[in-house]
Amino acid sequence: MHRPEFTFDHPSGLRISRGLREVDVASLDEVARRDMGTGYVWYFIPNVNSESESILMSLCFRAGLLDSVSIAVSDKAQGSDWSEASERTRADRTEAWLATQGYQSGTYSWGEIWAGYDAKGGSGSAVIRYNSEQAAP
Repeated sequence: MHRPEFTFDHPSGLRISRGLREVDVASLDEVARRDMGTGYVWYFIPNVNSESESILMSLCFRAGLLDSVSIAVSDKAQGSDWSEASERTRADRTEAWLATQGYQSGTYSWGEIWAGYDAKGGSGSAVIRYNSEQAAP
């Protein structure tokens, strides 16, 4: 299926897209870095907040290039409820948020978008994974 690659203009000034480089994120204030020691490095960037929800994003880099983006929509009324039902609702809200951005779950020529509940991790979220075989535009 052909669909333009996932991109998102984050309020921090980052344009999240496959062409994003780790060095561009590492220089930002208010990011937390986690080196997995496996060649993958995660950056947790500031939340995108509205009155009712927060969009949580983390960026995974491999060899300095963006590999994947994890997204979770947090309803502020949800608070600290981490039950399975609550996390399934989070997964649904995250998938709905992606749809408002013009992206549906599925496999594309440039990568894939998955949204759902991860029973092993006990959390609801979405993951955008870019194909590593294709060069960034």
